[in-house]
Amino acid sequence: IILTRYFSYMVYIGGLQAIRLSFGEIPLMLSGMILGPVYGGFTGALADLIGYPLNPQGAYFPGFTLTAAISGFLPGLMGRWVKKPWSWMSISLVVGITTILTSLILNTMWLKILMGKAFAVLLPPRVLAAVILIPIYVLVIQLLLRAFSKLNINS
Repeated sequence: IILTRYFSYMVYIGGLQAIRLSFGEIPLMLSGMILGPVYGGFTGALADLIGYPLNPQGAYFPGFTLTAAISGFLPGLMGRWVKKPWSWMSISLVVGITTILTSLILNTMWLKILMGKAFAVLLPPRVLAAVILIPIYVLVIQLLLRAFSKLNINS
């Protein structure tokens, strides 16, 4: 909640909120990877539902809650097929697929519905953000998973 709502940066293009750069997806993906898809999905949904009243960023829209739930659920689901310990390649695939589905497809679709702008207009800045954030997410998640495995949390 804190990483998404308070430690994020909004990028405006033409006076409209184009993209939000934040690290809020990292704990959601980690929860799914460590705890499994059901807990990851609940973590995502609860983070959005609890975070919205604390720091609303526009009108509440249930599509973003669904996206947050999928951001935790999908890495947990894909994690069932990954041989542990997590490799750079497996983390990159999980983070890449999750980000493409949630940020680039679903969130862009929700913004299209809310703003009435064309999908093709909203997508390019979001692709740029994904290109920047995916490697950062992979690095941070890899480091955290290593730290958790040393604590015997990720076994």
